[in-house]
Amino acid sequence: MKKYFISNPITPYPEVEMSETHYMMLLYAILVFVLDGCSVLATTQKKLKDVLITVEYRPEICDMFAEDGDKITLEYTGYLESGLEFDSTSLPERGPLNFTLGTNTVIPGLERGILGMCSGEKRKLVIPAHLAYGNQGYRTIPGDSTIYFDVSLTRLKKKSILEKTVNAVQFFIFPLTTSLIIFYLWQKMNESEEPIHQSNRKSKRNRRRG
Repeated sequence: MKKYFISNPITPYPEVEMSETHYMMLLYAILVFVLDGCSVLATTQKKLKDVLITVEYRPEICDMFAEDGDKITLEYTGYLESGLEFDSTSLPERGPLNFTLGTNTVIPGLERGILGMCSGEKRKLVIPAHLAYGNQGYRTIPGDSTIYFDVSLTRLKKKSILEKTVNAVQFFIFPLTTSLIIFYLWQKMNESEEPIHQSNRKSKRNRRRG
């Protein structure tokens, strides 16, 4: 069996002998730790200033709400704090915007501001720069600009049962795969250590007989 030796260059402890299986498990544990660190970093980023939402109008009958995967039609006007418009679907060359929520078609702040809307609802959104165009800006939008949107959801088509099922399966794939890999490595470790245990038991019996 291939073996690895890990030594500590700082403290005078002896080298640690590891089997190939143990070494693989150590590398996998480090990978999981790094991924968890990325998740914590993403959570920290979410603590930054979020989108400010003001509901201007909501229909009396509002029984379907926009969520990721839904197909929507949106009318909007975007402007800066000074009141200068930088984009609008009312322009002759534009027209209503059709897209699927959760596909990164529009800036993150606009997607967040639309979530939970129902057909016919109107909102005013205040989107901080880190959820808009950041410090680089875009066209007539200066860097680090807070931008404003008046939005109206004119059509909402819910995602199908098949799409919901696919999304649910994708959500569970990573933890399931992780569990299977850990279980496989645990089995391999037990298989590699069993002959050693048997050999140790035989040696003990031989010593007692001697």
